[in-house]
Amino acid sequence: MNLNQLKYFLAIVKTGSFSNAADDMYISQSSMSKQIKALETELGVDLFKREHSKVYLTEIGAEFAKYAEMTIKQHNDMLLYLDEFATKKSNTIRFGSIPVVSSYGISAQIAQFTTNYKPDVNVVIDMHETNQQEVMKELFDGAIDIALIRTDYLDEVDVFDCIPYKKDIFVLVCNQNHPLSTKEAVSLNDLIKYPLSLLDTSSVIYTIVMKAFERHGIEKKTKCLTTRHKILMEILQTAPNISLLPLSLVDLTLFPHLCTVPLVEELTSDVALIKLKKRRLNKITKDFWTFAVPSLHTSTPGSP
Repeated sequence: MNLNQLKYFLAIVKTGSFSNAADDMYISQSSMSKQIKALETELGVDLFKREHSKVYLTEIGAEFAKYAEMTIKQHNDMLLYLDEFATKKSNTIRFGSIPVVSSYGISAQIAQFTTNYKPDVNVVIDMHETNQQEVMKELFDGAIDIALIRTDYLDEVDVFDCIPYKKDIFVLVCNQNHPLSTKEAVSLNDLIKYPLSLLDTSSVIYTIVMKAFERHGIEKKTKCLTTRHKILMEILQTAPNISLLPLSLVDLTLFPHLCTVPLVEELTSDVALIKLKKRRLNKITKDFWTFAVPSLHTSTPGSP
């Protein structure tokens, strides 16, 4: 038995299927199945009941899940505790973010913190950007300690500490020559006949937009999906497509052939810094979190 097997097992419990769990853990479904089979063979019990494409925990599987969760948590807590005794790691803030750092100016707060921190301490910022699904996985796995994410549709909010950062308003984004570009505002009904490009289905932005169409009784399909908003805007510069994006993500200086048009229906997204309430943090990360609370509330989000 190893930690990866426990993580795979818990991923299946969370997603309800081997295929979804395999996607979340970035391994093939066949590898996932082999690992779980090996785990069941070692334990001498069936952890799941398999019915067609769905899986369900057996009675003993449900009990095993409690111990698996406890083991992973204790392992992560142990690593964080040991971090405090490693000079380099104890000076490291492990930060994960959805791809909005440059757009929302969070780097300015980080720069201010590192500049004003104790002169004898070399602050190390271990920061990277990826999609929200991966950021959340890394947060729960203990690979990062603080995350900048969209909190719309965030599950299990009671397990997080949260610093609200920005409420972003959605706008229509299109080419300057598009028929909708001259309107003072557009409704979702105005968008029906135009091809829609969005961020990919794993993004919260995709969910927000598609649920908005659904609420207004509009059946809308996407023409193009991409993982990066800047790639999306490059496509919009030369295509007849339209998109709906948070205004802070739209940099018209980089994409001068685009324009934005307000929406009649208010559509927003909340961005926040979060951390797990029960996660042990090293001292420098605790200090940054304490610094961030007043800093983010007294600064203008999105400005440098």
